[in-house]
Amino acid sequence: MIEKTLIWAKNPAHIVSLLLHPLLIPTYTYLALTTQLSLIELQIPLEMRWTLAGLIFLTTFMFPALIMLVMLKLKVITSLEVPIRSERPLPILITAVFFYLTYYLLRHLDVAPLFYYYMLGATALAMVSFVINFAFKISIHLIVIGGSVGAFIGMAFLLQTPLIESIIITILLSGLVAYARLRLEVHSKGEVNTGFFTGLLFMLSVYYMLL
Repeated sequence: MIEKTLIWAKNPAHIVSLLLHPLLIPTYTYLALTTQLSLIELQIPLEMRWTLAGLIFLTTFMFPALIMLVMLKLKVITSLEVPIRSERPLPILITAVFFYLTYYLLRHLDVAPLFYYYMLGATALAMVSFVINFAFKISIHLIVIGGSVGAFIGMAFLLQTPLIESIIITILLSGLVAYARLRLEVHSKGEVNTGFFTGLLFMLSVYYMLL
């Protein structure tokens, strides 16, 4: 078991897949926004900046990840990466529930509307993934990070503010994740490309409706 873990840790593709796990992307997106935009533009009180970061990390990563650990222990899933298509519906639904909870809490607190619309879009995107998964093993990694690219582009148009750094970095990370998923042979090129462009176009449409 220890030997298997060490082999896993030494594989750069596995490390990339872990560090850019779909459940971590909302937290990274929030941090990127609060770094590149003013808190006034984001409608986030200064004293709530890191409190919200912690809340988002808990609701979009920690809670669903803990539930998936329990599912792994109970052998409902065979791996935390959930590579088997038939095992994916329940984890996707759990993710959608927690993404929606994040949207609900932020909207209830009346803060960060630009980000809570992102979370609403991410919830809908999770449900799109849920439906597609019954016919096609779409890359969840790419659909989520592609969604962030679309969100940054949409926000840039909405605010009339260039978010060049976030857009370029996220596109580069998308390429890195795509390479990692292909290197691990868990997805085909078609599944990776479909995931990225589904996320990108869907999230762009969310912000287009806000224009």
